[in-house]
Amino acid sequence: MKICAILCAAGKGTRFGGDTPKQFLFLKGKMIIEYSLEMFEKSRFIDGVVLLVPQGFEDIARSLKEKYSKVVYWDYGGKERADTVKKGLEILKNKCDIVAIHDAARPFITLQLIEKLVKEVEVHFAVAPGILAKDTVKFVVDGHIQKTLPRSNICLIQTPQVFKFDLIYKGYEMFKNELFTDDLQYVELMGIKPKIIENSSVNFKITTKEDLLIAEAVVEKGYW
Repeated sequence: MKICAILCAAGKGTRFGGDTPKQFLFLKGKMIIEYSLEMFEKSRFIDGVVLLVPQGFEDIARSLKEKYSKVVYWDYGGKERADTVKKGLEILKNKCDIVAIHDAARPFITLQLIEKLVKEVEVHFAVAPGILAKDTVKFVVDGHIQKTLPRSNICLIQTPQVFKFDLIYKGYEMFKNELFTDDLQYVELMGIKPKIIENSSVNFKITTKEDLLIAEAVVEKGYW
């Protein structure tokens, strides 16, 4: 059985600001994207990685492919995240049985997490890490609370999201005109109920400059 990863690094990071996408910024001596690449490189469950980057960053892509042996292919991503994932799926078509789809701006995955997800996907076909909501959750429209949601049923979803390849490929084919915010939605609409693996909040996505400060503290204090 072959297991591959799609590493989505094609975002421009408009919310973060600056000329360099956040995934290529340095975090304590190495690029943010390299934290994920190192875990995939070390994991005995990952056979290969497809790296997708923005236009204009081919030099970084080439250097990462040279540095990390499991990066078997790189290409440019699409305009939207869904376009990028679809491109990765097309590259991997007929080449793997299981695929892990991960955001490069989420650097703190672990070997243990990868192992758990891969083992669970054999039974549940679609799995992802998540954390249960700790705060009270409100549904808000135009700045006004409409209702309070039951916190016990709220889960904040992370990546990598892992799928039987044929399942997620079919989902993207069936809903190719949709631009969902995560990959689970493509199989949920097919009647699949993905399994959630409770995980640490340290596996957060760097979206703002404040997040980068937190990431620096995580590395400095050895929380990861």
